[in-house]
Amino acid sequence: MKATRRRTRSGGYVMIVLIVAVAVLSVFMLMAVPLWQTTMQREAEEELIFRARQYVAAIGLYVKNHHNLYPQNFEILHLEKFLRQLYPDPMSADGRWDMVFMDASGGEAKYLVVPPHLAHAYFTRAALIGVCSTSPETAFREYRGKKKYNEWAFYLGEKENEKMPELHYEGGV
Repeated sequence: MKATRRRTRSGGYVMIVLIVAVAVLSVFMLMAVPLWQTTMQREAEEELIFRARQYVAAIGLYVKNHHNLYPQNFEILHLEKFLRQLYPDPMSADGRWDMVFMDASGGEAKYLVVPPHLAHAYFTRAALIGVCSTSPETAFREYRGKKKYNEWAFYLGEKENEKMPELHYEGGV
């Protein structure tokens, strides 16, 4: 009978210690989640910049190899091996990029951000020179003076140390 009581009493202490340990571990896990989310978002931002620059480099190579003709879409960059793969936008849910066009028809260079389904209307007057994220989320870092991902345009001739030029969003972007 005494042996049974000792097991029950010591079993109760072990259970209390286990509950306290789980509670402490849970608090530490809850503290780690925001840090983990921040780290993941910062990594996604770096990936966004890397992927966008891959598109810009591919457009530059395409222009050079096609006697100053600009591509009509991103798929041709992949098909002609200027781009390893069609990289999705890591910040948007659907992975879609908007296209950045340069329109110099009015004398002054104007940067247009156009969704792909409307791009056909711009090829006659503007050149496809880059990409822009479609995510309206606020970034942790600032890129060329802009805090939202859909304001981060990456394009040929971009000067990283200068403020982002004014972007004109076409088609309800």
